[in-house]
Amino acid sequence: MFIFTTSSMFPSAKALALSLSSKLGRKVHVTTRADTSLLPPVIRWGNSSPLTSRYPTIQLQELVSSCTNKHVFSVLMRQLRIPCVELYRTVPERYPIVIRKTLTGYGGIGIELCHNRETYASRFQLYHWSQWYDLEPELGVHIFEGRVLKVFKKVRNEGLPTEKFPIRNASRGYSYSRVNLDNFQKLIPFVKEFHEKFPILFGRMDVGWDRENKTYRIIEFNTAPGIRNNPDTLEAYASSLAGVL
Repeated sequence: MFIFTTSSMFPSAKALALSLSSKLGRKVHVTTRADTSLLPPVIRWGNSSPLTSRYPTIQLQELVSSCTNKHVFSVLMRQLRIPCVELYRTVPERYPIVIRKTLTGYGGIGIELCHNRETYASRFQLYHWSQWYDLEPELGVHIFEGRVLKVFKKVRNEGLPTEKFPIRNASRGYSYSRVNLDNFQKLIPFVKEFHEKFPILFGRMDVGWDRENKTYRIIEFNTAPGIRNNPDTLEAYASSLAGVL
């Protein structure tokens, strides 16, 4: 049995493999190589590369692949009529906007705020962008088979000033804090509808509550969230996967 991952996601995949090995009573290996030795079951942990094996993987390749590029993902969400943070390449009509210098990065890499047409024209015409939404709260929602495993809220680190147009990632002074699902009941039907239209098995949804339009919007989906340093979330993933293997 293998977990098929990438080098950057290897630490979390290794932690998951150790936990699964203990629960299943057999060795779970971790690899980044797509070769003929990968006999089933193979769990895709963020790696969408094709495999030579004809056996299906746990976590479908095409679903994982569609999550790796933010523009592809936003187009797909619009096609499925799932509220999302849409990415564009057209000239913006209103500001502020959020510039996306990379479509495959994580942790806030390549994200900048642009407040006016002049700045956009002089610095950012080559990049994709999204409208800045007043999303409060922003949540990291770990899901498995359409049900919520854990919910975390993005919070401003203590001592930092409040921002008028926040972009909530670690490099700008935000971190996740565990919250109770009972306080976010509208999240449950949103997750259910998302899974019905986009049947990915597991991962973390980054979503925000659009206060103007009264709906959750999905920002992106992480098919290999960092769980190595979060024992409770690691346990939730390992137990859920052990139940379907």
